[in-house]
Amino acid sequence: MKSLLIFMPILLFAISPFESPSPKFFDTSAYETKETKEVKQASENEKIKCRYVCDKKIYKEKKIGEAVSYYKGLDSESSSE
Repeated sequence: MKSLLIFMPILLFAISPFESPSPKFFDTSAYETKETKEVKQASENEKIKCRYVCDKKIYKEKKIGEAVSYYKGLDSESSSE
């Protein structure tokens, strides 16, 4: 009887690491796109694809230009001190 009382907590602890946790549900509906006729036509249109790439490139160049001018401004301020 004493051995049962000693080993019971050990046996209960040994079982608990093997319990599988409940799966977490992740809602991916925000990432789903609706396939409509217009969306499909737009994805196949080369002019729209080109415009998207060009706009993205212009935006990136603008941000780089702003960063360069910002750091040039910092450089001129530190040299004037």
